[in-house]
Amino acid sequence: MATSLVCHVCGDRSSGKHYGSICCDGCSCFFKRSIRKRALYTCISGQGGCAVDKARRNWCPFCRLQKCFTVGMNATAVQEERGPRKNRKLQARIMLKKSVLLNLSAEFRTPETILPSQILAQVLVACIRQARVNESFASFSREQQNQILRHVWFECFILRVANWSIDISSIVERCADESLREIVQRTKALRVDLIEISLLETMILCRKEFALSAKETQQLENTSETALIALGHYSMQQINAVRFGKLLLGLRGLSMHCYEASVRAMFREVAGDGLMEHFVTKL
Repeated sequence: MATSLVCHVCGDRSSGKHYGSICCDGCSCFFKRSIRKRALYTCISGQGGCAVDKARRNWCPFCRLQKCFTVGMNATAVQEERGPRKNRKLQARIMLKKSVLLNLSAEFRTPETILPSQILAQVLVACIRQARVNESFASFSREQQNQILRHVWFECFILRVANWSIDISSIVERCADESLREIVQRTKALRVDLIEISLLETMILCRKEFALSAKETQQLENTSETALIALGHYSMQQINAVRFGKLLLGLRGLSMHCYEASVRAMFREVAGDGLMEHFVTKL
């Protein structure tokens, strides 16, 4: 078998280059599916470094994905990929359904045509809904999810406000206090992409200090570490090691409890206590 036709991930026969590296159709589809679903895997051995070859490539998806990154497969190429023209209408319908789930319909309106309370409510609802469908967080019981969300909802909210589908900086400038305006600006300056948002949210949500049992403490810790490793690999794959440190500092900054009071104050400014409490107290 010619070297040029060997998959750099598992060693199987390759039809050519996919997403920046020579790989087989199986590894190409696995990589595309993992990136599009923003999947977070756990190593079956708990240590990483599992063998990835033709016979064992399906054993450990975590190590297989890391191998994909190692050989140079590019997640950005998946994000920018466009399907065949005949499938674009179907893709458009799928994206429309997703936009409803994530409250992205606001993208087609400007902040001036919507009350600030409506926009902030959309962001808050999107945060809670997105947390519920986070693949890693959703594996925990509803009781455990609620316990964590009661403590970290404002961190997810700030991350989403800074990266909302429309520019709502005018609302933040008008309604937020100085400390909240500053953290939103710093978070926005990071210019995180969808994969980074997903991984950062997973690290926010999977906090072991809010675990309800020893078993869940370990599970949350393992999940958070997996997301951390994935973020590190993704940053290196972007050839920007400094960015990994910046993202971690940005994540740490979000956890300051003073920002919860600031977010609550902003909601009181635009809609009174009822709007925010309606969502948070129902967790």
